[in-house]
Amino acid sequence: MKKQFIYLFAAVLLISCEQNPDSLEGKQALLEEKQKELAEIQEAVNKLEAEIAEMDTTADEAATAVEIKALSTETFEHFVKLTGTVTSKENIMISAETSGRVEAIPATEGQKVSRGTVLVRIENEAVSNQLQEAKSSFELAEVTFQKRKKLWDQKIGSEIEFLQAKNAFETTKSRYAQVQTQYNNTIIKAPINGVVDDISVKEGEFVAMGSPIVRVVDLEKVEIEAELSEQYLQSINKGDSVNVEMPALGISRKAPVTFVSQVINPDNRSFKIKVNLQNKDGQIKPNVLANLMIRDYKNDSAIVVPSTSINKDLKGDFVYLAVSQEGGTIAQKRYVKKGSSFGATTEIQEGLQAGDRVITIGYNQVNDGESISLN
Repeated sequence: MKKQFIYLFAAVLLISCEQNPDSLEGKQALLEEKQKELAEIQEAVNKLEAEIAEMDTTADEAATAVEIKALSTETFEHFVKLTGTVTSKENIMISAETSGRVEAIPATEGQKVSRGTVLVRIENEAVSNQLQEAKSSFELAEVTFQKRKKLWDQKIGSEIEFLQAKNAFETTKSRYAQVQTQYNNTIIKAPINGVVDDISVKEGEFVAMGSPIVRVVDLEKVEIEAELSEQYLQSINKGDSVNVEMPALGISRKAPVTFVSQVINPDNRSFKIKVNLQNKDGQIKPNVLANLMIRDYKNDSAIVVPSTSINKDLKGDFVYLAVSQEGGTIAQKRYVKKGSSFGATTEIQEGLQAGDRVITIGYNQVNDGESISLN
């Protein structure tokens, strides 16, 4: 009985709340009811908008703004980029041709020298003594021979005496020349005009035959040596112009290819090329790195587009063209055949012609047949 009374009391309390909208419970119930109605109305509005958009085929979409490039034939060039090393054509390390102690070093590093300038003197007392002895013997044999010859011409004396004098003269002459050469080897001279780049010995130091003594470099003529893949063997010829850049020195110039090797290196399948450079101011230094750009292809009447405007799908490469039609301009998808690319441009071999207008900005925001506006 008590339980039934509780249920009855709750029902009466609920009815009293519904009948009193000014109470908190009444306002909360009313808010919940209105929110439900609002959700039902919004759902109906969304449904109507979708149905209207599907049924209304006359509504105009906003045209996508794009930029274009009107195509015309132009020159297209392709270059091979590679790195080479600068070397001096005359970079000579002079070695000792005899043993001895360094007596004097008249030259200094960085000094400009002419061919024949004495750079280093090597002391060799034995050779000096031999030279004096050979010289004395030669001079005596020469005088004796001249006297014997004069007598022989006058039919005085025996033939054997004349022949002995002649033989002694020729033998001592040969000996003198030989020792003179040995003595000359103790005086190291510059073999070329150039600059003393490095002196490897000190005064008073003993050097053995074959030891490196001094390096002389002629910087007026330098060359760049580089290697190219064998696929370019038929594209590069002697005399072709090359763009040379040396970033470390801030140098940029053009020079011809002076040598193209016809032998392929089997280790890396490459061949060697050389480029000569004039360097009268000596600014270019040996072993500096140089970037070479060698043209291997040129077309004077090419159709060229920006490389970024080319897209790709399952059917191949394509671009979007701006095509005029009644009522406006649309984007038209056009499949193309690419050629070579260099820098920011690509040659088009098939699919485009002069007069076509390629979309270069906004191409990734349009679809085939979509209305566009030109900036």
